[in-house]
Amino acid sequence: MLWYWLIDRNAKPAFDALMEDGSPWPKISVVTPSYNQGKFIEDTIRSVVMQGYPNLEYIIIDGGSTDNTVDIIKKYSNEITYWVSEKDNGQTQAINKGFEKSTGTILAYLNSDDVYQPYTFRTVAGLFSKFKEINWLTGYKTHLNDGHLVSPTWNETVAYDQKFYRKGLHLHNLLGWNQQPSTFWSRELFNRVGGKFNESINLNMDINLWIRFSEYERLYFVSTILGLMRKHPEQKSQRIQNTWELFEREQKYLNLYPLFFRKLIMTAYQIPGLRFLLKRMVYDPVGKIIVWDHDRGQWIMRTKNLF
Repeated sequence: MLWYWLIDRNAKPAFDALMEDGSPWPKISVVTPSYNQGKFIEDTIRSVVMQGYPNLEYIIIDGGSTDNTVDIIKKYSNEITYWVSEKDNGQTQAINKGFEKSTGTILAYLNSDDVYQPYTFRTVAGLFSKFKEINWLTGYKTHLNDGHLVSPTWNETVAYDQKFYRKGLHLHNLLGWNQQPSTFWSRELFNRVGGKFNESINLNMDINLWIRFSEYERLYFVSTILGLMRKHPEQKSQRIQNTWELFEREQKYLNLYPLFFRKLIMTAYQIPGLRFLLKRMVYDPVGKIIVWDHDRGQWIMRTKNLF
């Protein structure tokens, strides 16, 4: 377990005028959709603005909260690029409204009960700059529990194969998916899939976007914690039953393999002899991971087999 400490921090870290390679810091746009999350949203806002990132665009779209959310937003209004509080049609529309206002080259959204790590933007900017092939990046799946305890799920997948993702094998009860608050992507990739989340989906809109991304780009994994998803009883995904059955119904048009076939593939790759034949004759799923080389003091990229 680790302690999450940023919320009690009052000093922003210093940034050099330029990155190490002499290039300007890329603009990072973060959108926070919000509705009646006054209990948590100050932690969320502080985890964004207290990083001191020099080229940040922070946008909050509130759905007309009736608790103390707006008062908290106003408290940090000098640190927020744009915010509004008005009735909308739910979380997905709020996210789209935010990205319509955004101008950054690196994008992400952070729900109003989740938080980033103090180093997240510096790390993400550096990786996008160092590895030009990255258009889509994620870190460890991690939760923030009561008492501000950080609990990474180290046994989750750390390698994502593009074809397997595209056909629906990186989903629940299969290979596992990337966590939304830990995921960042490029403006270029977002525009290639239409520059919008699917507003007919109000729960798994992030995974819907990931699968659309996988039509064009692989997902890169960096071996650090970028975002923390708060676990609490009021969390939307905790309140909705059978979310994955709902997801399977919603995603039929994405041309995924049928669920039974995906489960069959997973079973086949678990059998050593059959796995060898499948990898040699059919398909060898691999992912790209980025790890810190302590000897060289830099991030390096490696290829990792899924099986």
